[in-house]
Amino acid sequence: MYLVHAGLRAPRDTCAAIDLRSLIRSRLGPGDGAEHISVHPHARPDPVIGLYLRAGSLVEAEEHAAVLIRLLLSRCPELADWTPLRPQVPLIVAAFENRPPTFEASEPSLD
Repeated sequence: MYLVHAGLRAPRDTCAAIDLRSLIRSRLGPGDGAEHISVHPHARPDPVIGLYLRAGSLVEAEEHAAVLIRLLLSRCPELADWTPLRPQVPLIVAAFENRPPTFEASEPSLD
């Protein structure tokens, strides 16, 4: 299973608040191939949708996420003018380091 993040950029002239979380969850679901969907509407610089997908590879997961985002935009007139951003699997640096993390303890200051 892969977690793929896909951003959505709102048009500059967007003035009405949209409940992205409810809207997205009402338009995408397990029948579309997403195991779970999380929505981060206040992420900066753009809102982010987290899609948990089963796929044979990272590339397949990102491609599937792109299809789902296009499907979402086609199902949501409220998002018709929004721009989908490139879906990506987030990389966690610590998972790729060869050494275990170290924690430096600092001495309390007596100042």
